[in-house]
Amino acid sequence: MPVRSIVTFVQPSEVDRDPAALTVALGWAGALGARVVALCFPVDVVGAGVPPTDNEADAFAKARSAVTALADKAGVPCTVVDRSSFAYGIGEVFADHMKVADIGILRGARGPLVGERLLAKAALFDSGRPLILVPRAPSPTPPRRALIAWDGTHAAARAMQDALALLPVGAEAIVARVTDDKEMRMDQSGIEAAHHLARHGIQASFREITRGGRDVYDALTAAAHEAGCDLIVAGAVRHSPAHDLIFGSVTQKVLAGDCDLPVLLSA
Repeated sequence: MPVRSIVTFVQPSEVDRDPAALTVALGWAGALGARVVALCFPVDVVGAGVPPTDNEADAFAKARSAVTALADKAGVPCTVVDRSSFAYGIGEVFADHMKVADIGILRGARGPLVGERLLAKAALFDSGRPLILVPRAPSPTPPRRALIAWDGTHAAARAMQDALALLPVGAEAIVARVTDDKEMRMDQSGIEAAHHLARHGIQASFREITRGGRDVYDALTAAAHEAGCDLIVAGAVRHSPAHDLIFGSVTQKVLAGDCDLPVLLSA
């Protein structure tokens, strides 16, 4: 199913300072024929439950005009949404919009504030949609060569399937398994995953990557760079429902903004 709607987020104070996620959302939407919904509000609010002040309202009006101008320049239909209610959290607001869209786009390294971490958590685990984390200086061009991290889990399978909406027919994909990380069952073969992608018109191949004492994240990103990939695809995990903000090692490093490539995460 093609991508027809993209949800992204930008803080009002960042619209004029090279907002990476918005730049990617508009660039990809223009190439894919999609619309953008841009949520624009502060993620950490002092005194929750207090209506916005006149200054905050003025800041949003200015930000909305700036976002609209960027969308018009890109030729992309765009709806700018303020946080209209303080009755529930900003994570829920973002997740609600993602539930009725195709993908969400955020920038990695959202920062140490609680609200920013909740935004990413909700996008990943409460929306049911894939989330793309982009670096600070991303390319606005949609990906054509992806490295798909494969460990046989349902999250990895979900991520691979979600990536098909972004990759055009004829695009390339490397299904990569870190060989000394997890035990694999024969019916979860990465080779079969590559065959699945090929049946969808993707030029896919399977590759084993030796971990060699490295973090799985480091092994995957090194392989992606060596292969000239412009997207990494991975399943997202969290260790325990009792620790909502503790993610698996690859997921955590992506959320921290360590990766200089866009990463598609699916839970």
